[in-house]
Amino acid sequence: MARTRPARPARPRLAVAVSAAYPDLREDWPLLQAALADAGLDATTAVWTDPDVVWSGFDLVLANGAWDNIHRPQEFLAWVDAVAGQVPLVNSPTVLRWNLDKHYLAELASAGVATVPTEWLGPGWAEAAEWPDRPGETVIKPTVSGGGFETARYGPGEEDEARAHVARLLASGRTVMVQPYQAAVDAGGEIGLIFLGGQFSHAISKEALLRPGAGVRADLMEDLRIGATRPDVVQLATARNALAIAEKLLGPTTYARVDLVPLADGTPAVLELELLDPALFFETAPEAAARFAQVLDEARLR
Repeated sequence: MARTRPARPARPRLAVAVSAAYPDLREDWPLLQAALADAGLDATTAVWTDPDVVWSGFDLVLANGAWDNIHRPQEFLAWVDAVAGQVPLVNSPTVLRWNLDKHYLAELASAGVATVPTEWLGPGWAEAAEWPDRPGETVIKPTVSGGGFETARYGPGEEDEARAHVARLLASGRTVMVQPYQAAVDAGGEIGLIFLGGQFSHAISKEALLRPGAGVRADLMEDLRIGATRPDVVQLATARNALAIAEKLLGPTTYARVDLVPLADGTPAVLELELLDPALFFETAPEAAARFAQVLDEARLR
């Protein structure tokens, strides 16, 4: 009598939530997908707004490809809660909710983290209000934003354009953040420090994206220029401190990117603490994809 071979156990399944506009993520997705396969996980992408996706069929859902969440934030947060009720989701709902609105920078600043100085303009601000009298240039963007959405740089003589930008954002129901442009970025760019499972992994340099006189542009990412780099001791300490404070407030993170820019005195300051949907740039550090695969495999077992 022939023996029946026992069925091979199904491999765990992981889904990366993506937007319909970018179903294949960035160019480093094949690196991560291959690393996950080597770690024993079958990984695929799934559009988070697709009603036909059965999220409960996965063993883990990774949220950081849902790049259009800024255009439908309440729908995204409802999706987060619904998915987290069925299957482990990373980062956690608490982390994702906190990070969706950039008011988190005020919490970091209150905790002693060096951040880019920010003014917050809400519905009470009037178009005719006096424009802040400060030297240099100003950056305006909504508090729920990403990828350069509705972000622009204004110099002296462009106050009317800046006020009109603020008024338009407020009229659309958005809260606005106003920051002094850090001129050192033009020469030295930004640095982004990537953390996986709370541990520093690798870093990238980014050239300046905001051009003087350009106003609001539809897509800043087409000009994105990155490269591998190494943080100095102060930059690494600043990034670690920012992430540690966030994790103290919110719990552990599975992935994070801390974007720093130099202030006028050279102090590295947090421009963004990306815990929701940061690009992790594995193409600049291919070995990091295997580390992240291990972190994700551990996350599904928690």
